[in-house]
Amino acid sequence: MVSIAPFRGYVYSEDEMRGSGGALVAPPYDVLSMAERELYYEGHPHNFLHVDLGRTLPGDPDEMAWHARSAETLAGWFRDGVLVRSPKPAVYVMETEFTHPLTGKRQIRRGFVCLMRLEEPGRDARIRLHEQTFSFHKQERLDLMEKTRSQLSPIFGFFPDAEKALSNVLASLAGRAPDMALRDTSGQVHKVVVTDDPETVEIFRSRLSGLTVYIADGHHRYMTALNYRDRNRARLAREGQAPPPDSALDWVMTYLCPMSDPGLCVLPTHRILRSWPLTNEEILARLAPIAETRVFSFADGGRRAACDALSEKLHEDDRKGLTVFGLFLNGADCCCFIKIREKVKEALADKAPERSSLSLLDVSVLTEVVLTEALGLTEELMDDPGRISYISDSASAFRLVEAGERAAFILNPTSLAEILKVTESGYVMPRKATYFYPKVTNGLVINLIDPRETVPA
Repeated sequence: MVSIAPFRGYVYSEDEMRGSGGALVAPPYDVLSMAERELYYEGHPHNFLHVDLGRTLPGDPDEMAWHARSAETLAGWFRDGVLVRSPKPAVYVMETEFTHPLTGKRQIRRGFVCLMRLEEPGRDARIRLHEQTFSFHKQERLDLMEKTRSQLSPIFGFFPDAEKALSNVLASLAGRAPDMALRDTSGQVHKVVVTDDPETVEIFRSRLSGLTVYIADGHHRYMTALNYRDRNRARLAREGQAPPPDSALDWVMTYLCPMSDPGLCVLPTHRILRSWPLTNEEILARLAPIAETRVFSFADGGRRAACDALSEKLHEDDRKGLTVFGLFLNGADCCCFIKIREKVKEALADKAPERSSLSLLDVSVLTEVVLTEALGLTEELMDDPGRISYISDSASAFRLVEAGERAAFILNPTSLAEILKVTESGYVMPRKATYFYPKVTNGLVINLIDPRETVPA
Protein backbone atom coordinates (compact mmCIF):
# COMPACT_ATOMS: atom_id res chain seq x y z
CA MET A 1 0.00 0.00 0.00
CA VAL A 2 1.24 3.49 -0.86
CA SER A 3 1.19 5.66 2.28
CA ILE A 4 1.41 9.43 2.06
CA ALA A 5 1.26 12.11 4.73
CA PRO A 6 1.26 15.90 5.12
CA PHE A 7 4.32 17.50 6.67
CA ARG A 8 5.57 20.78 8.11
CA GLY A 9 7.81 21.87 5.26
CA TYR A 10 10.15 24.82 5.23
CA VAL A 11 9.45 27.54 2.64
CA TYR A 12 10.89 30.96 1.90
CA SER A 13 9.33 33.62 4.09
CA GLU A 14 6.89 36.17 2.69
CA ASP A 15 9.46 38.92 3.15
CA GLU A 16 12.03 36.89 1.25
CA MET A 17 9.62 36.05 -1.57
CA ARG A 18 8.37 39.60 -1.98
CA GLY A 19 9.80 40.94 -5.22
CA SER A 20 12.50 38.29 -5.63
CA GLY A 21 10.78 34.89 -5.51
CA GLY A 22 11.87 33.94 -9.00
CA ALA A 23 15.51 34.53 -8.12
CA LEU A 24 15.36 32.18 -5.11
CA VAL A 25 14.49 28.87 -6.78
CA ALA A 26 16.60 26.75 -9.13
CA PRO A 27 16.37 23.62 -11.30
CA PRO A 28 17.68 20.32 -9.92
CA TYR A 29 21.44 20.23 -9.45
CA ASP A 30 22.13 17.67 -12.19
CA VAL A 31 20.74 19.58 -15.20
CA LEU A 32 22.86 22.74 -14.94
CA SER A 33 26.08 23.57 -16.74
CA MET A 34 28.90 25.29 -14.84
CA ALA A 35 28.02 28.61 -16.50
CA GLU A 36 24.34 28.25 -15.53
CA ARG A 37 25.29 27.48 -11.93
CA GLU A 38 27.25 30.72 -11.69
CA LEU A 39 24.25 32.71 -12.90
CA TYR A 40 22.16 31.28 -10.05
CA TYR A 41 24.92 31.83 -7.49
CA GLU A 42 25.34 35.46 -8.52
CA GLY A 43 21.62 36.10 -9.01
CA HIS A 44 20.69 36.12 -5.32
CA PRO A 45 22.57 35.39 -2.07
CA HIS A 46 19.68 33.20 -0.92
CA ASN A 47 19.21 31.26 -4.14
CA PHE A 48 18.56 27.63 -3.25
CA LEU A 49 21.49 26.38 -5.33
CA HIS A 50 23.84 27.73 -2.65
CA VAL A 51 22.57 24.82 -0.53
CA ASP A 52 21.73 22.16 -3.11
CA LEU A 53 24.93 22.46 -5.15
CA GLY A 54 27.49 24.71 -3.50
CA ARG A 55 30.71 25.92 -5.07
CA THR A 56 33.89 23.89 -4.85
CA LEU A 57 36.62 26.24 -3.60
CA PRO A 58 40.39 26.19 -4.04
CA GLY A 59 41.91 24.24 -1.18
CA ASP A 60 38.89 21.99 -0.66
CA PRO A 61 40.16 18.53 0.36
CA ASP A 62 37.63 16.72 -1.86
CA GLU A 63 34.67 17.33 -4.17
CA MET A 64 32.14 16.99 -1.34
CA ALA A 65 33.75 19.57 0.97
CA TRP A 66 31.04 22.10 0.11
CA HIS A 67 28.42 19.92 1.86
CA ALA A 68 29.50 21.20 5.28
CA ARG A 69 29.20 24.79 4.03
CA SER A 70 25.69 24.00 2.73
CA ALA A 71 24.71 22.78 6.18
CA GLU A 72 26.00 26.00 7.75
CA THR A 73 24.19 28.10 5.15
CA LEU A 74 20.92 26.23 5.68
CA ALA A 75 21.17 26.55 9.46
CA GLY A 76 21.76 30.30 9.03
CA TRP A 77 18.68 30.62 6.82
CA PHE A 78 16.58 28.85 9.45
CA ARG A 79 18.00 31.07 12.20
CA ASP A 80 17.55 34.32 10.26
CA GLY A 81 14.03 33.57 9.06
CA VAL A 82 14.92 33.24 5.38
CA LEU A 83 13.20 29.85 5.51
CA VAL A 84 10.21 29.36 7.83
CA ARG A 85 8.31 26.24 8.80
CA SER A 86 4.65 25.69 7.98
CA PRO A 87 2.62 25.92 11.22
CA LYS A 88 0.72 22.66 10.56
CA PRO A 89 1.36 19.48 8.56
CA ALA A 90 0.24 20.27 5.02
CA VAL A 91 0.16 19.14 1.40
CA TYR A 92 1.70 21.56 -1.12
CA VAL A 93 -0.30 21.74 -4.36
CA MET A 94 1.83 22.99 -7.25
CA GLU A 95 0.84 24.28 -10.66
CA THR A 96 3.63 24.79 -13.20
CA GLU A 97 3.13 26.67 -16.45
CA PHE A 98 5.91 26.09 -18.96
CA THR A 99 6.83 26.11 -22.64
CA HIS A 100 7.32 22.67 -24.16
CA PRO A 101 10.86 22.70 -25.60
CA LEU A 102 9.92 20.65 -28.68
CA THR A 103 6.52 22.09 -29.62
CA GLY A 104 6.92 25.63 -28.28
CA LYS A 105 3.42 25.46 -26.76
CA ARG A 106 2.58 26.71 -23.26
CA GLN A 107 1.35 23.89 -21.02
CA ILE A 108 0.33 23.40 -17.39
CA ARG A 109 1.19 20.51 -15.08
CA ARG A 110 -0.41 20.04 -11.66
CA GLY A 111 0.82 17.90 -8.80
CA PHE A 112 1.35 17.99 -5.06
CA VAL A 113 4.21 17.54 -2.61
CA CYS A 114 3.76 15.31 0.42
CA LEU A 115 5.72 12.69 2.32
CA MET A 116 5.62 9.12 1.01
CA ARG A 117 6.57 6.12 3.13
CA LEU A 118 9.75 4.46 1.88
CA GLU A 119 9.52 0.96 0.47
CA GLU A 120 12.25 -1.45 -0.56
CA PRO A 121 12.44 -1.76 -4.37
CA GLY A 122 11.26 -5.05 -5.83
CA ARG A 123 9.04 -6.76 -8.36
CA ASP A 124 6.01 -6.58 -6.04
CA ALA A 125 6.68 -3.10 -4.65
CA ARG A 126 3.95 -0.47 -4.93
CA ILE A 127 6.60 2.19 -5.52
CA ARG A 128 8.31 1.33 -8.81
CA LEU A 129 11.73 2.52 -9.97
CA HIS A 130 12.30 2.36 -13.72
CA GLU A 131 15.99 3.08 -14.34
CA GLN A 132 19.46 2.31 -13.02
CA THR A 133 21.46 4.80 -10.96
CA PHE A 134 25.03 6.10 -10.74
CA SER A 135 27.19 5.09 -7.78
CA PHE A 136 28.78 8.51 -7.26
CA HIS A 137 25.49 10.43 -7.27
CA LYS A 138 24.08 8.21 -4.51
CA GLN A 139 27.23 8.67 -2.41
CA GLU A 140 27.24 12.44 -2.95
CA ARG A 141 23.54 12.94 -2.16
CA LEU A 142 23.81 10.74 0.94
CA ASP A 143 26.69 12.79 2.32
CA LEU A 144 24.77 16.02 1.64
CA MET A 145 21.67 14.62 3.38
CA GLU A 146 23.73 13.61 6.38
CA LYS A 147 25.31 17.05 6.63
CA THR A 148 22.07 19.04 6.20
CA ARG A 149 19.70 16.49 7.81
CA SER A 150 17.22 17.51 5.13
CA GLN A 151 15.54 16.32 1.98
CA LEU A 152 16.29 19.35 -0.13
CA SER A 153 14.31 18.39 -3.21
CA PRO A 154 11.40 16.02 -3.79
CA ILE A 155 11.51 12.90 -5.87
CA PHE A 156 9.02 12.99 -8.76
CA GLY A 157 6.42 10.24 -9.10
CA PHE A 158 3.29 9.69 -11.17
CA PHE A 159 0.26 7.50 -10.60
CA PRO A 160 -2.76 6.21 -12.58
CA ASP A 161 -5.83 8.43 -12.37
CA ALA A 162 -8.05 7.20 -15.19
CA GLU A 163 -11.19 8.63 -13.63
CA LYS A 164 -9.35 11.93 -12.99
CA ALA A 165 -10.57 12.01 -9.41
CA LEU A 166 -7.34 13.52 -8.08
CA SER A 167 -6.81 15.60 -11.22
CA ASN A 168 -10.11 17.32 -10.50
CA VAL A 169 -9.16 17.90 -6.86
CA LEU A 170 -5.83 19.39 -7.93
CA ALA A 171 -7.52 21.67 -10.47
CA SER A 172 -9.94 22.90 -7.83
CA LEU A 173 -7.19 23.58 -5.30
CA ALA A 174 -4.96 25.24 -7.91
CA GLY A 175 -7.81 27.68 -8.61
CA ARG A 176 -7.49 29.18 -5.14
CA ALA A 177 -5.42 32.23 -4.33
CA PRO A 178 -1.85 30.90 -4.15
CA ASP A 179 0.26 31.00 -1.00
CA MET A 180 3.29 31.39 -3.25
CA ALA A 181 3.50 32.60 -6.83
CA LEU A 182 6.56 33.36 -8.92
CA ARG A 183 8.06 33.34 -12.39
CA ASP A 184 11.52 31.78 -12.38
CA THR A 185 14.49 32.81 -14.51
CA SER A 186 13.61 30.25 -17.21
CA GLY A 187 10.10 31.68 -17.69
CA GLN A 188 8.23 28.95 -15.84
CA VAL A 189 5.36 30.19 -13.66
CA HIS A 190 4.85 28.43 -10.32
CA LYS A 191 1.81 28.66 -8.06
CA VAL A 192 1.71 26.86 -4.72
CA VAL A 193 -1.39 26.35 -2.58
CA VAL A 194 -0.69 25.02 0.91
CA THR A 195 -3.57 22.99 2.33
CA ASP A 196 -3.75 21.54 5.84
CA ASP A 197 -7.48 20.79 5.65
CA PRO A 198 -7.91 17.27 7.12
CA GLU A 199 -10.69 16.28 4.69
CA THR A 200 -8.64 17.31 1.66
CA VAL A 201 -5.55 15.52 2.96
CA GLU A 202 -7.63 12.38 3.55
CA ILE A 203 -8.84 12.45 -0.08
CA PHE A 204 -5.22 12.35 -1.26
CA ARG A 205 -4.30 9.70 1.28
CA SER A 206 -7.23 7.35 0.58
CA ARG A 207 -7.02 7.65 -3.22
CA LEU A 208 -3.28 6.91 -3.32
CA SER A 209 -3.40 3.99 -0.90
CA GLY A 210 -4.58 1.47 -3.49
CA LEU A 211 -2.47 2.69 -6.40
CA THR A 212 1.06 2.18 -7.70
CA VAL A 213 3.47 5.11 -7.83
CA TYR A 214 6.10 5.15 -10.58
CA ILE A 215 9.26 7.15 -9.96
CA ALA A 216 9.74 9.52 -12.88
CA ASP A 217 12.72 11.44 -11.59
CA GLY A 218 14.83 11.25 -8.46
CA HIS A 219 15.92 7.60 -8.42
CA HIS A 220 19.20 8.62 -6.76
CA ARG A 221 17.34 10.60 -4.10
CA TYR A 222 14.96 7.73 -3.40
CA MET A 223 17.82 5.28 -2.90
CA THR A 224 19.62 7.92 -0.82
CA ALA A 225 16.59 8.24 1.47
CA LEU A 226 16.62 4.46 1.99
CA ASN A 227 20.35 4.49 2.75
CA TYR A 228 19.93 7.45 5.13
CA ARG A 229 17.13 5.63 6.97
CA ASP A 230 19.20 2.47 7.35
CA ARG A 231 22.32 4.31 8.50
CA ASN A 232 20.45 6.25 11.15
CA ARG A 233 18.58 3.19 12.38
CA ALA A 234 21.95 1.45 12.79
CA ARG A 235 23.43 4.48 14.56
CA LEU A 236 20.53 4.67 16.99
CA ALA A 237 20.78 0.92 17.66
CA ARG A 238 24.46 1.29 18.56
CA GLU A 239 23.42 3.97 21.04
CA GLY A 240 20.80 1.68 22.55
CA GLN A 241 17.92 3.64 21.03
CA ALA A 242 15.31 3.17 18.34
CA PRO A 243 13.31 5.64 16.23
CA PRO A 244 9.60 5.96 17.10
CA PRO A 245 6.96 4.35 14.88
CA ASP A 246 6.40 6.43 11.74
CA SER A 247 9.68 8.24 12.33
CA ALA A 248 10.61 10.94 9.83
CA LEU A 249 13.39 8.54 8.73
CA ASP A 250 10.76 6.31 7.11
CA TRP A 251 9.47 8.93 4.67
CA VAL A 252 10.68 10.75 1.59
CA MET A 253 9.48 14.12 0.27
CA THR A 254 7.70 13.44 -3.01
CA TYR A 255 6.04 15.39 -5.82
CA LEU A 256 3.15 13.33 -7.24
CA CYS A 257 1.39 13.95 -10.54
CA PRO A 258 -1.53 12.09 -12.17
CA MET A 259 -0.45 10.01 -15.15
CA SER A 260 -3.25 11.52 -17.25
CA ASP A 261 -2.11 15.12 -16.64
CA PRO A 262 -1.55 16.72 -20.09
CA GLY A 263 1.52 18.48 -18.73
CA LEU A 264 3.34 15.21 -17.95
CA CYS A 265 5.97 15.29 -20.72
CA VAL A 266 8.80 12.87 -21.49
CA LEU A 267 11.75 14.14 -23.52
CA PRO A 268 14.61 12.10 -24.99
CA THR A 269 17.94 11.85 -23.20
CA HIS A 270 20.76 11.94 -25.72
CA ARG A 271 24.16 10.39 -25.00
CA ILE A 272 27.42 12.30 -25.24
CA LEU A 273 30.45 10.02 -25.56
CA ARG A 274 33.08 12.30 -24.11
CA SER A 275 36.16 10.41 -25.31
CA TRP A 276 36.96 7.11 -27.02
CA PRO A 277 40.09 5.89 -28.83
CA LEU A 278 38.34 4.65 -32.01
CA THR A 279 38.49 6.78 -35.15
CA ASN A 280 35.32 7.83 -36.98
CA GLU A 281 35.98 5.19 -39.62
CA GLU A 282 36.45 2.49 -36.97
CA ILE A 283 33.22 3.47 -35.20
CA LEU A 284 31.19 3.27 -38.41
CA ALA A 285 32.87 -0.01 -39.36
CA ARG A 286 31.85 -1.55 -36.04
CA LEU A 287 28.28 -0.39 -36.53
CA ALA A 288 28.00 -1.80 -40.07
CA PRO A 289 27.12 -5.41 -39.07
CA ILE A 290 24.29 -4.30 -36.77
CA ALA A 291 22.87 -1.22 -38.48
CA GLU A 292 22.10 0.48 -41.76
CA THR A 293 23.57 3.98 -42.05
CA ARG A 294 22.36 6.98 -44.01
CA VAL A 295 24.44 10.16 -44.23
CA PHE A 296 23.03 13.71 -44.02
CA SER A 297 25.82 15.85 -45.42
CA PHE A 298 26.46 19.38 -44.19
CA ALA A 299 27.32 20.30 -47.80
CA ASP A 300 23.66 20.03 -48.73
CA GLY A 301 22.31 23.18 -47.10
CA GLY A 302 24.53 23.38 -44.00
CA ARG A 303 24.64 21.72 -40.59
CA ARG A 304 21.30 23.09 -39.39
CA ALA A 305 19.42 21.71 -42.41
CA ALA A 306 21.15 18.33 -42.08
CA CYS A 307 20.34 18.06 -38.38
CA ASP A 308 16.71 19.07 -38.97
CA ALA A 309 16.40 16.43 -41.71
CA LEU A 310 17.91 13.84 -39.37
CA SER A 311 15.45 14.73 -36.58
CA GLU A 312 12.50 14.49 -38.95
CA LYS A 313 13.67 11.07 -40.14
CA LEU A 314 14.10 9.86 -36.55
CA HIS A 315 10.55 10.88 -35.62
CA GLU A 316 9.13 9.37 -38.83
CA ASP A 317 10.72 5.95 -38.30
CA ASP A 318 9.95 5.97 -34.57
CA ARG A 319 6.25 6.12 -35.46
CA LYS A 320 6.83 3.00 -37.61
CA GLY A 321 8.21 1.11 -34.62
CA LEU A 322 11.78 1.01 -35.94
CA THR A 323 14.85 1.28 -33.69
CA VAL A 324 16.77 4.30 -34.93
CA PHE A 325 19.39 6.76 -33.67
CA GLY A 326 21.20 9.83 -34.82
CA LEU A 327 25.00 9.96 -34.65
CA PHE A 328 27.29 12.97 -34.89
CA LEU A 329 31.02 12.32 -34.78
CA ASN A 330 33.63 14.91 -33.90
CA GLY A 331 35.41 16.11 -37.03
CA ALA A 332 32.78 14.75 -39.43
CA ASP A 333 31.12 16.90 -42.08
CA CYS A 334 27.82 15.09 -41.73
CA CYS A 335 25.45 13.51 -39.23
CA CYS A 336 24.33 9.92 -39.59
CA PHE A 337 20.99 8.13 -39.37
CA ILE A 338 21.45 4.69 -37.78
CA LYS A 339 18.75 2.00 -38.16
CA ILE A 340 19.29 -1.22 -36.23
CA ARG A 341 18.88 -4.28 -38.45
CA GLU A 342 15.78 -6.36 -37.77
CA LYS A 343 17.87 -9.54 -37.40
CA VAL A 344 19.64 -7.90 -34.44
CA LYS A 345 16.31 -7.13 -32.73
CA GLU A 346 15.04 -10.64 -33.45
CA ALA A 347 18.15 -12.10 -31.83
CA LEU A 348 17.60 -9.92 -28.77
CA ALA A 349 13.97 -11.03 -28.49
CA ASP A 350 14.89 -14.71 -28.92
CA LYS A 351 17.70 -14.46 -26.36
CA ALA A 352 15.36 -13.52 -23.50
CA PRO A 353 11.68 -13.35 -24.54
CA GLU A 354 10.60 -12.55 -20.99
CA ARG A 355 12.77 -9.40 -21.05
CA SER A 356 11.66 -8.12 -24.46
CA SER A 357 9.81 -5.15 -22.97
CA LEU A 358 13.20 -3.96 -21.73
CA SER A 359 15.73 -5.35 -24.22
CA LEU A 360 13.93 -3.95 -27.30
CA LEU A 361 13.70 -0.38 -26.00
CA ASP A 362 15.72 2.07 -28.09
CA VAL A 363 17.77 3.08 -25.06
CA SER A 364 18.49 -0.58 -24.19
CA VAL A 365 19.56 -1.42 -27.74
CA LEU A 366 21.84 1.62 -27.79
CA THR A 367 23.35 0.70 -24.43
CA GLU A 368 23.76 -3.05 -24.86
CA VAL A 369 24.27 -3.50 -28.60
CA VAL A 370 25.86 -0.26 -29.79
CA LEU A 371 27.86 1.10 -26.86
CA THR A 372 28.75 -2.16 -25.11
CA GLU A 373 29.02 -4.84 -27.80
CA ALA A 374 29.99 -2.79 -30.85
CA LEU A 375 32.09 -0.02 -29.32
CA GLY A 376 33.40 -1.89 -26.29
CA LEU A 377 32.34 0.23 -23.33
CA THR A 378 32.26 -1.68 -20.05
CA GLU A 379 29.70 -1.45 -17.23
CA GLU A 380 32.28 0.46 -15.20
CA LEU A 381 32.64 3.05 -17.96
CA MET A 382 28.85 3.30 -18.26
CA ASP A 383 28.81 4.27 -14.57
CA ASP A 384 31.40 7.02 -15.12
CA PRO A 385 29.90 10.50 -15.76
CA GLY A 386 33.32 11.53 -17.04
CA ARG A 387 32.95 9.10 -19.93
CA ILE A 388 29.29 9.55 -20.86
CA SER A 389 27.10 12.58 -20.18
CA TYR A 390 23.44 13.18 -20.94
CA ILE A 391 21.46 16.03 -22.43
CA SER A 392 17.85 16.41 -23.61
CA ASP A 393 18.39 19.02 -26.34
CA SER A 394 19.77 17.70 -29.63
CA ALA A 395 21.07 21.09 -30.81
CA SER A 396 23.12 21.40 -27.62
CA ALA A 397 24.38 17.85 -28.13
CA PHE A 398 25.69 18.77 -31.58
CA ARG A 399 27.37 21.88 -30.19
CA LEU A 400 29.13 19.84 -27.52
CA VAL A 401 30.61 17.55 -30.16
CA GLU A 402 31.71 20.53 -32.22
CA ALA A 403 33.39 21.89 -29.07
CA GLY A 404 35.44 18.72 -28.59
CA GLU A 405 33.34 15.83 -27.25
CA ARG A 406 33.83 12.57 -29.14
CA ALA A 407 30.30 11.77 -30.34
CA ALA A 408 26.60 12.35 -29.75
CA PHE A 409 23.94 9.64 -30.02
CA ILE A 410 20.50 11.18 -30.61
CA LEU A 411 17.46 9.22 -29.41
CA ASN A 412 13.71 9.39 -29.67
CA PRO A 413 11.94 9.73 -26.30
CA THR A 414 10.86 6.67 -24.33
CA SER A 415 7.06 6.68 -24.19
CA LEU A 416 5.02 6.55 -21.00
CA ALA A 417 3.51 3.25 -22.20
CA GLU A 418 7.00 1.74 -22.57
CA ILE A 419 7.99 2.90 -19.09
CA LEU A 420 4.91 1.26 -17.57
CA LYS A 421 5.43 -1.97 -19.51
CA VAL A 422 9.02 -2.31 -18.29
CA THR A 423 8.29 -1.44 -14.66
CA GLU A 424 5.28 -3.75 -14.52
CA SER A 425 7.55 -6.53 -15.80
CA GLY A 426 9.83 -5.94 -12.82
CA TYR A 427 12.83 -4.61 -14.76
CA VAL A 428 14.72 -1.33 -14.76
CA MET A 429 15.94 0.63 -17.77
CA PRO A 430 19.51 1.80 -18.39
CA ARG A 431 20.65 4.98 -16.67
CA LYS A 432 19.04 8.20 -17.87
CA ALA A 433 16.46 6.39 -20.01
CA THR A 434 13.95 9.22 -19.60
CA TYR A 435 13.81 12.96 -19.09
CA PHE A 436 10.54 14.10 -17.55
CA TYR A 437 9.95 17.78 -18.26
CA PRO A 438 9.84 20.15 -16.60
CA LYS A 439 11.91 19.04 -13.64
CA VAL A 440 10.40 19.83 -10.25
CA THR A 441 11.84 23.20 -9.27
CA ASN A 442 13.96 23.18 -6.12
CA GLY A 443 13.45 25.64 -3.26
CA LEU A 444 9.64 25.72 -3.18
CA VAL A 445 9.60 23.47 -0.09
CA ILE A 446 12.12 21.32 1.81
CA ASN A 447 11.80 18.69 4.53
CA LEU A 448 13.94 18.73 7.67
CA ILE A 449 14.49 15.18 8.98
CA ASP A 450 14.32 14.68 12.74
CA PRO A 451 14.52 10.92 13.58
CA ARG A 452 12.66 11.59 16.85
CA GLU A 453 9.75 13.27 15.06
CA THR A 454 6.67 11.23 14.20
CA VAL A 455 4.94 11.72 10.86
CA PRO A 456 1.12 11.86 11.11
CA ALA A 457 0.50 8.67 9.10
